[in-house]
Amino acid sequence: MSQRVNIGIESPGVNVAVVRKDDDGWKFLILKRAETESYGGYYGFMTGSKQGEETVAQLVVREMDEEIALAPSSMWATEGLVQFYEPEFDKIWILPLIVAVVAPGSKVELSSENSEYSWLTTDQAKLRVSWKNLVRAIDETTEELELFPARNWVRIKA
Repeated sequence: MSQRVNIGIESPGVNVAVVRKDDDGWKFLILKRAETESYGGYYGFMTGSKQGEETVAQLVVREMDEEIALAPSSMWATEGLVQFYEPEFDKIWILPLIVAVVAPGSKVELSSENSEYSWLTTDQAKLRVSWKNLVRAIDETTEELELFPARNWVRIKA
């Protein structure tokens, strides 16, 4: 009889809810992954993997610059975790959800990692994302944005 071995659990990076407050309320940046990337054609938040000794804040700033050519005006650690089974690595991934606020009217310049983007209201974003765990994250973030900054968020600095 073989000895049982658990599925590995890793936290290799972050999910970033990039948001901005326009005249008509908060909007979420939803990205469509390029067909040449993992999860090609799927819609979701910006993601990024940690490199070397960088902090989560440094990771978010770097990924935002690389993927969407924007810098956050503020970043917030939330209680949210995005977790899923990653078949490519045969592991469960748990990624902290970071909220990155950008200025109203911010213009996105996509890298080749993503093929499309939209600034969407809560309801529009929930219909566009590809995963239920992101629908829950959008609901929770929207509720917390009503008290911006939410009392359970912790500001992080690069």
